[in-house]
Amino acid sequence: MLPGFLIALLFPVTFACTSCQAGRLQPRSEGAEFSYNGLTGPVDWDQFANTCGTGKTQSPINIVLNSQTSTGDIANYADIGSAGFDLITLATRSSVSTKDKKLRWEALNIFHFHTPSEHRLNNQWYPLEVHFVHQGKTDATNLAVVGIFFNVNERNRSEPMIKRMAELLKKITKKGDSVTATDVHLRGIRRAIMHSKKYTYTGSLTTPPCTEGVAWFISTDIIDISIADLNMFKKVMQYNARDLQAGIGETNIVEYASQYLAP
Repeated sequence: MLPGFLIALLFPVTFACTSCQAGRLQPRSEGAEFSYNGLTGPVDWDQFANTCGTGKTQSPINIVLNSQTSTGDIANYADIGSAGFDLITLATRSSVSTKDKKLRWEALNIFHFHTPSEHRLNNQWYPLEVHFVHQGKTDATNLAVVGIFFNVNERNRSEPMIKRMAELLKKITKKGDSVTATDVHLRGIRRAIMHSKKYTYTGSLTTPPCTEGVAWFISTDIIDISIADLNMFKKVMQYNARDLQAGIGETNIVEYASQYLAP
């Protein structure tokens, strides 16, 4: 469980809760006022950071589930199975490590949500995705992100963590509102991650500055969310998903499109 932390609506189209320090999460700093539509939307994010429009390992991407099955092979991304990954949450600390222990990230820096999902599985998108962002054990600029999808289900029930978050979101009604969150349990999320098949690839942050070199771990175990709770997330966050990016190593989609717009 995470002790009390702050949830804040930073501006109309995004929601983030965030950095974990001394048992308290502070509002995430978004930097420049980028958005998800109009002249400050994803196709124009290169005005905030050049990498967004030129980088060749940008996220999110479509995960093709049967294209790579070994972490030992050099490929765009690899299936690390259900036994190749550890996520440990202890109070305000969380750590991610691979089974070979060669790579390790500690300190859960932020976690935030996107509606709809940014990544896709076999070209299928989901109504909600959460990103748990971890800093490197010895280098804070070395980032690992665990991505998890949520979908509505026949029982119309929510996993406890997401249900609690939706309850807290009811207290946020306008830009600038915030609420201190308590009793947010991650045990169910951890259990789902640990027992699911996960895919890993090296990509980027999905918001400016779109920094590359980020280690992504995408869980294929879809977590339950009720229709009511999903609607609460959508009401508060609105649309905040970056467009699907080109394949790893391919020409950036903004750079590719710009050649057809030049006079």
